[in-house]
Amino acid sequence: KESTEADTVVFNLQTPTLFIDIRFPKLRPDFSKRGGPECLTISELRCLSRQHTFAGYSKVLPKGGDDPAAVCTRHHALDWNYHPKFPRSRPNRWRIELSPDKNSFKEYSVALGPYKQAVYFERWQRYPDGKGPYLALRRVLTSTTPNEVETFLIIVGNHFGYARDRQHPLPEFESKAGGCGNLVDSAFERGERDKMEHLLELEGTYGHIRNPKGEISWNIHKSTHPWREGKPFMEAGSAIFPSENGKVPESIFLFGEKFEVFECNFSALELRELFMIAPGPVSKL
Repeated sequence: KESTEADTVVFNLQTPTLFIDIRFPKLRPDFSKRGGPECLTISELRCLSRQHTFAGYSKVLPKGGDDPAAVCTRHHALDWNYHPKFPRSRPNRWRIELSPDKNSFKEYSVALGPYKQAVYFERWQRYPDGKGPYLALRRVLTSTTPNEVETFLIIVGNHFGYARDRQHPLPEFESKAGGCGNLVDSAFERGERDKMEHLLELEGTYGHIRNPKGEISWNIHKSTHPWREGKPFMEAGSAIFPSENGKVPESIFLFGEKFEVFECNFSALELRELFMIAPGPVSKL
């Protein structure tokens, strides 16, 4: 199957270690004016199953990706197509061919087909203003809080991506093939709307932190939950920083949930500005 930017819109945010990959069919209907999944018919819900969101860890060896033999392995912490009945047989691995200006790269799968060629090939191009400081947050999961799910927030330059998993365990499906599209189709044929909604709980959201005027707005541009599009992802008061004494905090509370600052090269002051938090006192030694 061939796919290009003519039929698919992709937002792939990558820090040195964490990634969020969100993909939308261009033919997906506009449901941004709907109030939520309950406002969609069962046929409209089925349309949403052709989106994709993945998030987790990228490991590049040798580090940096400049080596012609560099290979990236992606370990998914949350996966649009995951179901325990149809597990992934192995993580996704691909060889990196970086352009001289480092603004694009070619991705060749390590897995080979019957003619000893890569089973897939992709070319990636950096978005405008897609280069800059980065922040990667991963939700801290505990055994004491019920209904916790894997959640990531990544910022690169003026772009942000948010990925939040569906609740587990997942329901059983009669489908003979895996993948969210096949599972949702199976539930659709049997009128199992609740199972469809359960799979489609997984959220992949992309947007810009600053608007064209340079104001911090956190506007959502695209989301696998399309009723969120055009709205702010967060507002002043959504994030709380512990007292960090002028340093980048080790954790941030977002929407009442604790996130680990996995990696970051923003300053503490820049983070406070991005998250709309007034500058705090700095202790004097």
